[in-house]
Amino acid sequence: MSEVKPALLDRDQGARRLDGFVDAAFAFAVTLLVVSGAPPSTLAELGVALGRAPGVIASFAIICVFWLGYRDVGRMAPRRDALSTILSLAIVLLVLIYVFPLRLMFESAFHMMSGGRLPGRDLATDVTDFRFLFTAYGAGFVLLSGAYAALYGHHLRLIGDDGLSLEAREDARDWIICWLILVAVAVLSIVLALLAPAAVASWAPGVIYMLIPLLVALRHLLLRAFAPRAGTPEAAA
Repeated sequence: MSEVKPALLDRDQGARRLDGFVDAAFAFAVTLLVVSGAPPSTLAELGVALGRAPGVIASFAIICVFWLGYRDVGRMAPRRDALSTILSLAIVLLVLIYVFPLRLMFESAFHMMSGGRLPGRDLATDVTDFRFLFTAYGAGFVLLSGAYAALYGHHLRLIGDDGLSLEAREDARDWIICWLILVAVAVLSIVLALLAPAAVASWAPGVIYMLIPLLVALRHLLLRAFAPRAGTPEAAA
């Protein structure tokens, strides 16, 4: 049996410890979503807590998107260096800060969509509050998505240096474009939050995020339409 080189062993252990720390940070962020105050001690408080469930579920889904994005980094490029470590720690910091505007954003959104039946009345009372909330949420979205785009871009270089498969490189490029789509939409949301007329500033910056799945799906459709077909010289290259 061949002996594992100490350098490779240290590298793998370092990557596992970094990934474990990032996973723990995401788990703590989810805890912050759920445990946002004292446990309910009356039926009225229980009703309010349950009313916040839709916002918690939506926030949890966003956190899962970012966690899944980080998980796939390790699958594509197991090697880590100083820059990838710094970017990973930056993602941890951003997630732990972003969780607060994330939760408030969705609580406010579900309060509005439910016609005031769900909790959230005291979160945003005028257009100035909505502008601030959408700007804070969008800023976190831009920074997190930008950090992911940078991390994937850096690992794309590491993948090339390691001589890994073409499929891994294509996956990394696909992720980078998806993260840049998120950045672009969030920047547009911030612009709307700051500059849109008062009549639409309380909802348009949030609705604009619905463009993300449409743009990602459009990109995949374009890739399939223009991808080299099997048997052509381009596909064989």
